[in-house]
Amino acid sequence: MTVEARNLNEIQGCRTTKIYCRNGCPAGKRMKPRNRVYFQSREEARTDGYRACKVCKPDAPPVEPETFILTHYQSPLGTYIILGSKQGIVCVEPEEQVENRIDRWQHDSIQIEEGESEDTLLVSSELDGYFAGRLFSFNLPLDLRGTPFQRQVWQQLQGIPYGETISYGDLAHSIGWDNAARPVGGAVGRNPVSIIVPCHRVIGSNGNLTGYGGGLRRKEALLNLEANARDKTN
Repeated sequence: MTVEARNLNEIQGCRTTKIYCRNGCPAGKRMKPRNRVYFQSREEARTDGYRACKVCKPDAPPVEPETFILTHYQSPLGTYIILGSKQGIVCVEPEEQVENRIDRWQHDSIQIEEGESEDTLLVSSELDGYFAGRLFSFNLPLDLRGTPFQRQVWQQLQGIPYGETISYGDLAHSIGWDNAARPVGGAVGRNPVSIIVPCHRVIGSNGNLTGYGGGLRRKEALLNLEANARDKTN
């Protein structure tokens, strides 16, 4: 017997595939409304001839929703939002840029709570040192979430020395993706942890400052900060 869904513990099924899912399953969200049915329990779904989804595994014990801690950081370039998971820092982004990213995470059932954690406090402390021109490398746990290609690009970004720049083409070459400056540029633009994963150090092949999510004003300011701090130490 199918019923109207009343809570997140109920099970939804697809009439055409005869698969049942947890409510909120990414695969189930693509189901056409006319094909969606609801069950009071997994047992009821199986009795009606449905089988368990391999994506959300509705027969497994329920998973506690993940929570990110959100902290505001006041920098000389404006307010940044820091988000941390249990594994590390997932996001450092200007306040006016972060809304879409947070919406996507909340759509994936990740809870966002304002507060502070050991990691977000550490980020704030190291950013203070960076903006003061006395910290040249970060030592932070990162939880970078993206495709394997994006994570490969972000890992390579972390190897660009303080105060130096690289072109998108040279960055692509450094990871073995010759003639792939455009997709590499797309991955750079989707970097969720600005400054710490220094996407601001990637510039056009002609030396122009291009393509920075936080705005070219911030990109120029970060590069100038690093150049001035480096000059003082030489």
